[in-house]
Amino acid sequence: MKESVVNFRGRRPNEQVVLVVKQHIWLLFPIFLVWLGLFVLTLTVIHFFLASRVSSIVVTVALLVGGLFTLYRWYIWNNGVFIVTSQRVIKVDQRGLFSRLISEAEIDRIQEISSDIAGPIQTMLNFGTVKIQTASTTGQVDLRNVPHPYDIQQEIVRIQRQQVEQPGRAPTLR
Repeated sequence: MKESVVNFRGRRPNEQVVLVVKQHIWLLFPIFLVWLGLFVLTLTVIHFFLASRVSSIVVTVALLVGGLFTLYRWYIWNNGVFIVTSQRVIKVDQRGLFSRLISEAEIDRIQEISSDIAGPIQTMLNFGTVKIQTASTTGQVDLRNVPHPYDIQQEIVRIQRQQVEQPGRAPTLR
């Protein structure tokens, strides 16, 4: 999704947000699998124990576990974001409830950028990794599981070319 009015802490003066991307929604598929497993477990317990205290406890625990797992996975997915601006690429990686890693690569320090789509699911759903190699001590910033990785790669290359052709001028939004 393209955003020109996104604000975030640490945004620099004259820095334009060109692109804001979340990881592909496919990463939420394990939620479906957990709910499917809990549904099968619930049906099995009801089949063997009918409407008893055991089945009530199992169903309650299954709903609680499923709900907590759903909230946790959604929280991790929803709070991870990749921001491409006129000056840098920012990666916000939500690793847990209380763990977040923020990495950035300056556009003018990017030496190599590539996109990688591996496997049948990534190929069919068109998501993968954008690998960014920089000339800094941090080395590499990977934007994992992003939709349309080639398009993101090309957008970053376009910003780099604009900076080379017109130094000091902010890139135009497309």
